[in-house]
Amino acid sequence: MVKCIDLREVAVSHFKNGKKAPEIAKLLADKVHRTTVHRWIDRFKSSGSVGVKKKFGRPKIGRTKRLINLVRKRLESSIDRKSLRTMAKDFNSTHETIRKVLTKDLGKKCYRKINVQKLKEDQKPIKKTCCIWIRKNINNEKLRRIMLSDEKIFTRNGYFNPKNDVIWADSRYDVNEAGGYHETEKFPVSLMVALGAT
Repeated sequence: MVKCIDLREVAVSHFKNGKKAPEIAKLLADKVHRTTVHRWIDRFKSSGSVGVKKKFGRPKIGRTKRLINLVRKRLESSIDRKSLRTMAKDFNSTHETIRKVLTKDLGKKCYRKINVQKLKEDQKPIKKTCCIWIRKNINNEKLRRIMLSDEKIFTRNGYFNPKNDVIWADSRYDVNEAGGYHETEKFPVSLMVALGAT
């Protein structure tokens, strides 16, 4: 800010000596555009000062330091549900205000939990071996002869809503460390409706 004020004073000083905006911009080593110099000169002509105008309007009452600290503590807490709607209700704020606090003030991004199969420890090496075999032995020609299907399954794992059950973090790595997975059992009691086509 001090550097900017110094540049304004230098520009006005050149203006008083009869220089024009394009010349002043070159004298300032093109640190500012001539349009900016024009604006400074017009402000000096109208108000006699090069300072920034006082801002008018309603003061900021939504994204206060108290609200920002409350949201930060909620993210660091062990509470599972950290959705915008829940925080807006708990902190007596609005959905949009909480979103701005998370994105602009805290610099967070919204990540969805990944729905993955729940594996036991003895199943993980078997699963890895199977995936490696598929990558080595299934080519595009064999893939065309495989029946593709789509299905809807109802299990005792319960309903998972990826839109509401979110995690706010700096990166996907932080999400994974914070439990960004929704695990499902491999053989739950279930009912499936499927359609297959080749």
